[in-house]
Amino acid sequence: MRVSIPGVLIGGVVDVTSSFVAGLPFALYSVFKLNPSQRVGGQGSGAVPAAIHANLPLYAAELVVGLLCSALGGYVAAAIAKRYERLNGLLSSYLCVGLSVALMLLGWDKDPRWLQALLLVASPALAFAGGDLRLRQRRARSTI
Repeated sequence: MRVSIPGVLIGGVVDVTSSFVAGLPFALYSVFKLNPSQRVGGQGSGAVPAAIHANLPLYAAELVVGLLCSALGGYVAAAIAKRYERLNGLLSSYLCVGLSVALMLLGWDKDPRWLQALLLVASPALAFAGGDLRLRQRRARSTI
């Protein structure tokens, strides 16, 4: 069997969980930068994402970190699979892509459509790259 089910499942969870954990400092930074009156009430739940989106360098950094977490998930999936690293790495993006599609269909993703489409392609591409990195490491070790 080419696909490692445990590798793909764990890699997907690593992708999404590490993205969430790595995104917390960005959210906390935004919370502390907000006016205290914006943190509570009916606007409170949307204030932090709006503050992150309003700060382009902060938002770009959050996106880059999230994409690097996709690469990490691909790497973990490939390391667990120990074979067909690129395929297993690529497939580890299932959870990230699935959540993104669900948010888009529900209308909860406020990013422009072009950015949503770009991220839907970039996440699997970086997960594939994570699997490729693991494959290269394995090949380098076998030649030593």
